[in-house]
Amino acid sequence: MPVKPPTAGFIDQAVPEEEQHYSRSALWLTWLLGAAMFATVVGVALQFTDVESFTHLLTQAEPLWLVGALALQVLTYMAQGQVFRVVLRAGAQPLSLWEAGKLSVMKLFVDQALPSSGISGAFAVVASFVRLGFAKPLVLASLVLDLSGYFLAYAVSVGVALPVVIFQGHATPAVMTACLVFVAVSLLLAVVTPRLAGNRRLVEHLPGRHFPIVARIASLLTGADKQLVRSQGLLWRITLLELVIIVLDSATLWVLVRALGVSAPPLGLFAGFMLASVLRSIGIVPGGLGAFEAAAVVTLHWVGVNIAVALSATLLFRGLTFWLPMLPGLWLAHREWRSNVKPPARVATGDYWSPPVSQVFSSLHSTPQGLSEADANARVRSAPATPKDRPRGLARLVLEQMRTPLVLILIVGALVAVVVGDWLDAAIVGCIVLISAVLSAWYENRASTAVEQLRSKIALRATVRRDGKAVDIAASEVVPGDILILSAGSLIAADGRILQALDCFIGEGLLTGETFPVEKLPGDCAADATLGQRHNCVFMGTSVRSGTAEVLVTRYASDSEIGRIAKTLTLRPPETEFERGLRRFGSLLLRVMLVITIVVFGINILLHRPALDTLLFAIALSIGLSPELLPAILSITLAKGAQRMAAKGVIVRHLNAIENLGAMDILCTDKTGTLTRGVVVLDGAMDLAGNADATILQLAVFNSSLQTGMRNAMDDAITLAGKTLAPCPGASKLDEVPYDFVRKRLSVVVANAPEAARLMVTKGALDNVLEVCTQVRRGEQLLALSDTERAAIAQRFADWSEQGFRVLGLATRVLPDQPHYGRDEEKAMTFRGFLLFFDPPEPGVKDTLANLERLGVRVKIISGDSHLVARHVGMAVGLPVERIITGAELAAMKDEALMHLAPLTTLFAEVDPNQKERIIRALQKTGHVVGYMGDGINDAPALQVADIGISVDNAADVAKQAADFVLLEHNLDVLREGIEEGRHTFANTLKYISIVSSANFGNMISMALASLVLPFLPMLAKQILLNNFLSDIPSMGIASDNVDREWENTPHRWNIREIRTFMVVFGLVSSLFDVLTFAALYLLAEKGPEVFRSGWFVESLLTQLLTIFIVRTYRPFYQSRPATLLLLSAAAIGLLAVGLPYSPIASWFGLVPLPLPILLTVLAISLAYMGAAEWVKRLFYRRQRLSRARAAP
Repeated sequence: MPVKPPTAGFIDQAVPEEEQHYSRSALWLTWLLGAAMFATVVGVALQFTDVESFTHLLTQAEPLWLVGALALQVLTYMAQGQVFRVVLRAGAQPLSLWEAGKLSVMKLFVDQALPSSGISGAFAVVASFVRLGFAKPLVLASLVLDLSGYFLAYAVSVGVALPVVIFQGHATPAVMTACLVFVAVSLLLAVVTPRLAGNRRLVEHLPGRHFPIVARIASLLTGADKQLVRSQGLLWRITLLELVIIVLDSATLWVLVRALGVSAPPLGLFAGFMLASVLRSIGIVPGGLGAFEAAAVVTLHWVGVNIAVALSATLLFRGLTFWLPMLPGLWLAHREWRSNVKPPARVATGDYWSPPVSQVFSSLHSTPQGLSEADANARVRSAPATPKDRPRGLARLVLEQMRTPLVLILIVGALVAVVVGDWLDAAIVGCIVLISAVLSAWYENRASTAVEQLRSKIALRATVRRDGKAVDIAASEVVPGDILILSAGSLIAADGRILQALDCFIGEGLLTGETFPVEKLPGDCAADATLGQRHNCVFMGTSVRSGTAEVLVTRYASDSEIGRIAKTLTLRPPETEFERGLRRFGSLLLRVMLVITIVVFGINILLHRPALDTLLFAIALSIGLSPELLPAILSITLAKGAQRMAAKGVIVRHLNAIENLGAMDILCTDKTGTLTRGVVVLDGAMDLAGNADATILQLAVFNSSLQTGMRNAMDDAITLAGKTLAPCPGASKLDEVPYDFVRKRLSVVVANAPEAARLMVTKGALDNVLEVCTQVRRGEQLLALSDTERAAIAQRFADWSEQGFRVLGLATRVLPDQPHYGRDEEKAMTFRGFLLFFDPPEPGVKDTLANLERLGVRVKIISGDSHLVARHVGMAVGLPVERIITGAELAAMKDEALMHLAPLTTLFAEVDPNQKERIIRALQKTGHVVGYMGDGINDAPALQVADIGISVDNAADVAKQAADFVLLEHNLDVLREGIEEGRHTFANTLKYISIVSSANFGNMISMALASLVLPFLPMLAKQILLNNFLSDIPSMGIASDNVDREWENTPHRWNIREIRTFMVVFGLVSSLFDVLTFAALYLLAEKGPEVFRSGWFVESLLTQLLTIFIVRTYRPFYQSRPATLLLLSAAAIGLLAVGLPYSPIASWFGLVPLPLPILLTVLAISLAYMGAAEWVKRLFYRRQRLSRARAAP
């Protein structure tokens, strides 16, 4: 049986069977025609030169230039692969660079074998993506964007080439017509193709009868993801990559001409290359065989390249770009044709909400007993990793370190040094860059591994049925076909179809905006049901508010509803205070670097210094100012901080939040379990007269023990107290109206209760229960709920609340027999009595709050309880309760008023979840760094918006997911220790930034000035890089350095103005002593620039090391003990700095031994700098303290 090529599935849809035989015959004819044309071109060209000279040229090509041409072609494959990756990443389905590179080689082969202006290769890649299991709409979107970007890039490139051709006088009518038609058609296709994609209505009007292939291809493209293909930003990024490919190809041809000993004008060669490419694209011959060669030879001859060189360069170019990739392309394509395996983790389920459940089970190859363990493990292994989950290996981290703009520029400079023959300098620069990158990557990788191990302790879990048994697994291991078992508080791990549900209510506000929880039931929905109408489905990322359910998992990760939304949005978490500070610091350095580098480079060029040395010197200056080890230092510091915090019972979920924890100056928390013990006891079930009543207790037990929704400590306390009652064996639950945060009550309909056959029992917040009551029961009497009765109830509530009891109300109603009961039955109820709960204050919480106050953190209570109970608890734990704001007052309050009152208020009571979020935002707007501590479903919105979200290990899944930190103990003292660790971490981060920026800025200014004054460059690029590298080694010890108590006692925040001032002041002090060094060296170093550079190298490195010990503390340096690692590494580098000029490898770096007088002078200047820097530091911080004191209110 013949095997179809990778485009077959698409071509079969686009081309009728009767036309395919003709297409294959035509293909062989075009190959034969191309071969004939190619032979003709070579034959004609050889008429203008002899075979010997042609052969001599090919054999004498310079190998280094040929390697460069090969490298440029490798870059073209990487750029083409990046096109695929950009689109797939936008669709939240990542692809490795290696896999993308293989597909780009295959695309080239198919493009050459099936000439169609890039269309055939694009279809082949699309078919491969579908085989790999990528979503078809995303794959088709990649096809559309690839083609549109290709056409746009070629139109732009030809547009650039035409003026050059006209200027050269070669713009014949035929050339102009071909180019203009090509540009017009390319622009038309670039505009029309995205419009056709996803637009079925437009495609229906295409003239399919006259243009059947076009109509069928357009019809196929209607399945593309419409929002992706209409993304202008995505299209321009792909167009830019396609332009890069064109430039790399033309650069390859220029390099090959240069390899043959001829230098052609780059712009003229580019224009000629584009003309040849136009002929290659519009021709019917595979790869433009013959047409491209003819056009290339002619256009190269136009720019002054003789025929022999033009033909030789063209043939070499074709060898690299056409023939060389043919074998791997053919092998890859053949492998794709023979592969028909579809990963089980990406089973297509279509509209899974409408067909019968049995059909969905069949499509997923699952059963009601769940997957087998072996099948589930296979699906987990074949599941694609998302960008967030995919581990970053050491090699990838090294590449990330080396792809920063400054490092890339330096690498280019090193390559230029290779070209001009300066191999030693290039090797030294390359080695220093590589070692720095490997060192940074190694530390970062080690830190990331440690953090992931900590996070695994609190990873979200899910319960699934496998092999007929319920098992607990990591939520990330849930796959299509699993049976997911849900209960109240669960965060749903995947999309799925409801199999069974019992009073299951889901909060879907994240997807639908619906305020109230939605009830979920088994059954079928219409195929065109909207998201909000699919009552038989649950969706990933939403949470169970009450009840239980069993769900057949159908979609997950990027295939889920929330994943599809993420594909069309640029989702990024809010910028933290720490990230904002880093960004501003980076902007500051960038501005300084640009100004100094441009000035230094320009002036040195005007002074006729060597261009290559000056370029490398200017780039090295820029790198000298940049804290290139900052990512590694941050990773190490944060990871060590996370490990120390874990040892104290605080697990870090988001590393960048550690600094925020240290900067926190307001902590908002609920009282239960934080300020109180969290052990709730039912103190009494009281009637309206205030007497204990067993009937009230029995009714409360019915309500709490029979409900299947969201349980809490009060339900457990009622159930425990009810064990003393006689059993009621006939009573059972008929229905339930779950609790929600708007009604604030829970109702259960009980069958065969002692009082009635159908009895609704409702408990909840007192006011919310009373609002559905019309009468009360006093003894055996039923009385109207009059104003007098309301007043009596309110008085009892106030009395108990002031004693610290939390009071709930209880009501009943006898109901008729009916199939279903809901919220509508909560009316005309009879108020029966009160439930009193007590939760005593946590021992030692007063001392903890005092310690937090000492750390500059004010605690505020945000509670849903009565303001009387909250006031009692606040006063009992020593909080200054001078002002209380209730939920009702908040509802009537404008945001401006809340911004004014929130910082002055210690207690917020009777608030709902949305009001909690509003309070947090108001405090943030007044400039505070706000933390929020909560563990319930209702706390999730506040945890999400707070600068620091804090939850506990036994919290609801949705609360843990929203938190930055998870406490292993529900204890404020653990949090206090975490705050101290956060400040410790932030202190060490700022130490590194201050040390590096001030020392490097001073050296940069000094070198810039010296380069303008001295008749030679004051330091070579490799010396600057070595100096910077060695000075960074002790800085690694900053991550574990000791921190002064002053840092831990107060919150600290980014102050870019202070950092900038510090950098300039200390930089100028450093520059002053550098000038002294220049003067001394210039007078003493009579043997030339080598001694001068060596002396300054030693002085510069020593002063940078001394700066570490001066800047790391506010105190005098001798009063603050540094970490042992920092001290030993600095001492070792100091000795190395002094000894390096005398070592055997000194000549590698352009260093020479220093005469003793010069060495002693350098050491004396370094010690003098140490004393001066210490004195300036004291003046600086004294002035900063005075400024802050004057600015304080």
